Amino acid sequence: MANDYPWEEVTAAASQLAAAGYNVHQKFTCAGCGQRLTMEEPNQFYEQGSCDKCDAVTDIKKQGCNYLLHKALR
Repeated sequence: MANDYPWEEVTAAASQLAAAGYNVHQKFTCAGCGQRLTMEEPNQFYEQGSCDKCDAVTDIKKQGCNYLLHKALR
């Protein structure tokens, strides 16, 4: 899938970034329609995700994912 990487690699990197003060939002590609989705809850990675467009449930742990970073500037 486009821009989706192995679960183990992504979650390891995301854990380090969260510990460094970033808000990490999980992203994945819907297995049903291909829509790119972002989880609302920061610093939490889910093994499955539902699509708001086609209602498909994606096995994110098997398919892979990525993340979006937010960090407040001080």
